[in-house]
Amino acid sequence: MTAPTPPERPRVVDLSFWCFMVGAVIMIVGGLMALTATYEVARAAIPDTVSDEDVRNYLTIYRGTGIGSVLAAGALAFLAGRARRGDARFRLATLALAFATLVVLGLLALGIGVAQPLILLGLLPVVIGALLAVQPSARQWYQREDDA
Repeated sequence: MTAPTPPERPRVVDLSFWCFMVGAVIMIVGGLMALTATYEVARAAIPDTVSDEDVRNYLTIYRGTGIGSVLAAGALAFLAGRARRGDARFRLATLALAFATLVVLGLLALGIGVAQPLILLGLLPVVIGALLAVQPSARQWYQREDDA
């Protein structure tokens, strides 16, 4: 007797994966751009009323946000790839990391005012990917994998 063939992966799971990938790539590019920011460029863009020490502090936070977004985007891409294979645990980890990244970067952008626009733009496909990953057809497919 042959084993039953598993149902095909729903299209929404593939779309979710590709949204996560696009968002991760955009966030990585934005993070790398934030890492290359120089003091001279920041000093020219910030009003003269702000002290040099405050500009250096801002630049440190700006670069730290870039490093954090590169690391988060890399982890998000890895988790999304594993989730695409059908592992429900990685799907939940992907959703948790996407939500945490959204909250942290949102708080940095709104609260402190430190944000690289490309990183924030990269959050849009990540949110779309997360919304696609929680659609009923995707949930059923992952539950089927858990039952097997």
